[in-house]
Amino acid sequence: MPRSKERQVFVSVDWLTEHLRDDDLRILDTRIVDPTESHPRGEGLYAEGHIPGAVFVHWRKDLSLDTPPVPNRLLGPEAFAAKMGQLGVDAQSTVVVYDLGNINWAARIWWALRYYGHDHVYVLEGGAAAWQAAGRLWTQEVVHPAPKTFIPQPRPAMRATRERVLAAVDDPSTTIIETRRRETISEAGGTVQGAYWLPSTTVFASQGAYQALIPEQELDGYLKQIGADRAPQLVAT
Repeated sequence: MPRSKERQVFVSVDWLTEHLRDDDLRILDTRIVDPTESHPRGEGLYAEGHIPGAVFVHWRKDLSLDTPPVPNRLLGPEAFAAKMGQLGVDAQSTVVVYDLGNINWAARIWWALRYYGHDHVYVLEGGAAAWQAAGRLWTQEVVHPAPKTFIPQPRPAMRATRERVLAAVDDPSTTIIETRRRETISEAGGTVQGAYWLPSTTVFASQGAYQALIPEQELDGYLKQIGADRAPQLVAT
């Protein structure tokens, strides 16, 4: 499947190193881990060290609502804009988001910013693990960016409503992809009828200290198997 520069998702460790001092750069540290006795949660990880210039943002606490029966729903436009403004993000900002290195929480915030109309947002390939493995600068200095005004411009087409998904079940022109892990699907009681299972773990490959996306040719092979390369519309859950 052809890629274009307009669809660029990642920036490399080298790119971020080169642009680390750019005035319009905003770096978001989104590392979240399950609490254990030996491993702190996101705020603790940030306090122990982070990429210079990064500010910490917590998807669940800062950018989503826990409203049963659907947890972690994206904030509405006004609340999201207020938080982005607090983080120093406006229309001129280039945003780089990173997590532990499995492209999970960072990808959610990348999507959220794109959904609200901000195109200059990228995920750091390999996340914090790749950055540290390369021996790049690491700091405990806390950043307090100057507040900015973020103007949300929602893109409804990026978000599938319940009605749209129900219609997609019987629509031959739409391919539905289920990306959750098997245990998560079981806990939720199943998945959408007719969905093809392509868990996120399938498209990652170990690169030593971190996980990276598999080569495009290999990824395209998975997509062709389920007909995603020919489908006019895709819905992912």
